[in-house]
Order: sequence, then structure tokens, then C-alpha cells
Amino acid sequence: MSRPLTIEEIEEVAISFKEDLTRDCERMIRRSDMAGALSTLMGKEFIDKFLYTLKLRAGSSMGQPARARPIHIPASVKEAGKKRAKKAKKRGSKS
Repeated sequence: MSRPLTIEEIEEVAISFKEDLTRDCERMIRRSDMAGALSTLMGKEFIDKFLYTLKLRAGSSMGQPARARPIHIPASVKEAGKKRAKKAKKRGSKS
């Protein structure tokens, strides 16, 4: 008789599949198959997105609030935003 898989079981299978894709990617790079290597990297990204969505929906169905993944903004991007804001402020005060 079959039973539904738990999130942990699905995650274990996904991790194993991602490891297989990593090995495939490395093999394709050695063979200079960049298109194939890129497709395996995209596959890994889709697996991550699937697991993230699965966890969000599972949490929501258990009455827990869905949480978004924390976003890391590199310091260089933050600095560029500050410089842009300064320039915009200067342009605004000259008019």
C-alpha cells in the first residue's frame, strides 16, 4: 500500500538528484559541452525552487505563516543605490 511522501523524504531525493546533476555538469564541462552544463545548472535551480515552494505551501497548510527567503544585497549594490540617491537629491535641489 502506498503512502504520501513527507517533505523530508522529498528533500532527500532532491538532494540526491542535485548531486547527480552536479556530477553530470562537471563531466560536461570536461567535455566542453557548455550548453549541457548550463542545462544541468538550470535543473538544480528548478529543484531548489520546487523545494522552496513545497515548504512554503506545506507551512501554510499547517497554519504557519509562509516566510520568504531572506535576501542578501551585496555591499556594492547598496553603495550604488546610495550614490544614485545622492545624485537624484542634488538634481532635485538645483531646480
